[in-house]
Amino acid sequence: MNEPHTELWAKSADKRSNFYPQGELLLQHSLNVARAATTMCQRLPFPVEEREVLAHVLIEAGAFHDLGKAATGFQRMLRHQGRWGHRHETLSTAIARVINPELDPCALFAVLTHHRSIPANGTEEQGGKYLPITELPPRFGGVQDDSQWRKMIEELRENWDALCDLLARLSHDLGLSLQPINRADELYDLGLDNKWLRDNIQLKMQPDELRWRASLLRGLLITSDHIASSIDSTTGDHPQIPDIPELTDYESKIKQKELKGSSLLPFQQRAAQTKGNAILKAPTGSGKTLAALLWAANNQAENGRFFYALPYTASINAMSDRFKDIFKNEETNDGKQDLVGVLHHRNADYLFRSMENDEMSVQLRNEQARHLGSLAREMYHPIRICTPHQILRFALCGRGWETGLSEFPRACFVFDEIHAFEPLLAGLTLATIKLLQNCPFNACVLFASATIPKFLEQVIQREIKIDEANIIAPDPQDELDRMVCDKKRHRIEVRAGSLLEKLNEIVDEIESAGETALIVCNHVAISQQVWQFLRDERGFVNALLLHARFNGRDRNRIERTIMVRKSKEEKDEERSLIAAKKIKPSVLVATQAVEVSLDIDYDRGYSEPAPADALGQRLGRINRRGSRPQPAQVVIFSEPSGGYLYDEILTNRTVELLREVDELTEAELTNIVNEVYCEGYPPVAMEEFKRGLGHPFITNFASEIIAGTHRPWTDEILDASDGQIEVLPDSLFDEFTELRLQKRYLEANQLLVPIRVGQMYKARKSSALWYDTNIREFVTNLKYSSDEGLRLNVQSDNIF
Repeated sequence: MNEPHTELWAKSADKRSNFYPQGELLLQHSLNVARAATTMCQRLPFPVEEREVLAHVLIEAGAFHDLGKAATGFQRMLRHQGRWGHRHETLSTAIARVINPELDPCALFAVLTHHRSIPANGTEEQGGKYLPITELPPRFGGVQDDSQWRKMIEELRENWDALCDLLARLSHDLGLSLQPINRADELYDLGLDNKWLRDNIQLKMQPDELRWRASLLRGLLITSDHIASSIDSTTGDHPQIPDIPELTDYESKIKQKELKGSSLLPFQQRAAQTKGNAILKAPTGSGKTLAALLWAANNQAENGRFFYALPYTASINAMSDRFKDIFKNEETNDGKQDLVGVLHHRNADYLFRSMENDEMSVQLRNEQARHLGSLAREMYHPIRICTPHQILRFALCGRGWETGLSEFPRACFVFDEIHAFEPLLAGLTLATIKLLQNCPFNACVLFASATIPKFLEQVIQREIKIDEANIIAPDPQDELDRMVCDKKRHRIEVRAGSLLEKLNEIVDEIESAGETALIVCNHVAISQQVWQFLRDERGFVNALLLHARFNGRDRNRIERTIMVRKSKEEKDEERSLIAAKKIKPSVLVATQAVEVSLDIDYDRGYSEPAPADALGQRLGRINRRGSRPQPAQVVIFSEPSGGYLYDEILTNRTVELLREVDELTEAELTNIVNEVYCEGYPPVAMEEFKRGLGHPFITNFASEIIAGTHRPWTDEILDASDGQIEVLPDSLFDEFTELRLQKRYLEANQLLVPIRVGQMYKARKSSALWYDTNIREFVTNLKYSSDEGLRLNVQSDNIF
């Protein structure tokens, strides 16, 4: 005879699954969440005593969080016998209060809100998914009509024996001392002051430390639920939460992989010995990333995470591969203990949105669960490659911000190139870093740059309180470092006119020299024209194009192609074939997507005009290590082909200073950057920078956070600096929907293409873009190809 608790499910049955063909038991899921919470707490960057206290509370919160699913209506829904339409977490909270009257109110709040946010100002008018006030007991929700609540309690009573049996098993398996539920009317109290439910009242009436603790517990409970709700459809295992590695254990491997037989330079040794916040200034290709890794190893706290932030989403995949090669766990081959992950905002957003719906309990099985498990591991990797926007989403309390309360304390952050030419983003990023490096986060921060202007360096020093001793740079007095500073890698020519006007001239030079070439354009549309000309008019059939309007799948493929390393023999053979006119030289046409993190090296370069710090990044992809016998030829055109992308004053000032240069050293490049920004930002840009640096919510973070909420306007703020949305080309519509049907959500998301918000509005106005309510994505009939990306000025033949 079955025990009564086995009648209670937490997840729906899936006949295709070998693991839960009859549905996952509520007991098993509750135990899984409680155990995941224990593991999460063991890996927190807090003192041991604090971890133990949190674990004790979270074990109970995890065990109790889904008890409301015992209601008969919910159980019928799991058996595909109709929708229930009520919130199980309200019942779960009421049960939790009775069976443990001493449970921390912050934990009760975490249980109550582990799926849904509290409504703004106590209303549900925003159209989002909020905790419904009408389904709260009258004493808490302020609703006079208690018929809804009575109905929910009655459905719980119908499964009373099964619920009592379940509580007995939880008590036994987790060693809990639980009180009995004697009367149904005991469930008319949630054990919380109703001030918790209304965000404006909560902000005024609940102390900062309580709102912080409730947010921390909520984030940890949601994380534990994510992990426990995910299974590998092959093994039935739940994702393993990786151990936090000690980066010092990987120092020899870091040096082996990054140095490739060379010795550490003196500035890299200084980075390895530097304690505390620092600024690292070193040329591209000189080993800046290695120095940053050694700094992180020297500054990591116990259980401290490591975040490496790059300015562009398009550049983080290559860095991720590089880090995974270093931090590979040789003992496991199944990927479950991979230490490095990529944090994309869309993946994070999908994970949190997916858990808002009880209906996910029905859907969360097999392939979908496997992919969600993979996604969860990506989010909780102890070493994370991301963009500043992902960290800003925490500081601005975007969706899922609470996880930062447990992951960011005592972490090491490396910000690789804060771009001076994006003043608002620079200001917001610096404001967030100020928040993170102060108590209670006490994070450690390194700014790494090849081209940071002196004025921005001084602002960082002042705001983050970095001592002069922690400014790390190659020392001109040291012979080895001086070689880095004085190396002449580029011969600069400023050429009149625009790149687009001089295409034939450029191609003639590339063919005559027989050298590989990098052509960098300021606008995607210009890069597409250049690439088409090379392929169609001049026979460069193997020319590659890289810009921001490729989908993730194609961008990854192109990056892998251009990152392929050739042996000396292969290079010699290629040169012979070029000399014999049997093949064309390799050419990459790119936008600023190529500026950061791609470890590539070309013989010569052509670039549209840009501020000196942006040009410095482009130069770092040409004669990258200065290993060629002569400086590489680099042509900078005086006029942009498609209007000014960057500040016109800074761009023109750069061009004029470069006219005076022939062979460019790194020291001279630094001087030019400082001269271009000698007066700091122009007035309008300075206002943008100050607006970001003084953002009121970030500067008053601890006193402004509201537990159980996220701020919808976060995306709007970030749109002002990132300004992108993702769209689906209609040519990929069938493939996208098929992947969705197969529950292969991450692969489906790889088909989406980022475009600027302004471009979205323009496309909608011309009926080239619309919102598809069935797939809940923007769809466009603008032409897309895997080699050229999305064309904003050409519509496809497939017009719906």
